[in-house]
Amino acid sequence: MLKRALLILVMLLSNACSWSTDSESAVGRVNDVMGNPRLFRGDRYLELGPGSNIELHDSIITGLSDRLRLSLRDGTIMRIGRDSELTIQEYSGRARPGILRLTSSGGLYRITTGKSFRRAGSSMEIGTPVVTILSGNADLLVEHAVDAGSLIVVQLGSDAIKVKNQFGETELLRQREMSTTNFGFLPSQPVRIGESELDAAIESTSLRVRR
Repeated sequence: MLKRALLILVMLLSNACSWSTDSESAVGRVNDVMGNPRLFRGDRYLELGPGSNIELHDSIITGLSDRLRLSLRDGTIMRIGRDSELTIQEYSGRARPGILRLTSSGGLYRITTGKSFRRAGSSMEIGTPVVTILSGNADLLVEHAVDAGSLIVVQLGSDAIKVKNQFGETELLRQREMSTTNFGFLPSQPVRIGESELDAAIESTSLRVRR
């Protein structure tokens, strides 16, 4: 009886240690989901739900009816809309300065960086097949249909956002500025979008349900 109790205790301690290791390896956590988003980790797909841990090199995938919201350790918020794929390649949000590097094959998503990215020298980068997006303390929205050769970046914050590819680059300096890039062409010069267009763009990544 005593041996059995000791064995159970050892198993519980082992599970607790394992959970602690998993928790320490997490760079963020899912807050809320709509639909059935998944992630690809290592060599397998995993379902995502509220409380799911996100680790470095995870690829977050949504279908046509899926959305999710996740928070990274420093408070950075990632709102991911339909038909998207984002991979977290590098993250040191608690470091000084903060670093976040993502890659995306396409999708609809909004990134709002947290407190660590307010420090000088912080950098946020999103690599896509069409352009590279660079900023520091960012609040931006990206729309890039997987089956289309165009990409839109919308400035929602105040820090400069650089959009560049091999053909040229542009900067978004003011809120509501937008740049469009077609595959094989340089990014367009910034244009201002209307309030209704901006609201619709933000709503596309929101998990709020209209009543």
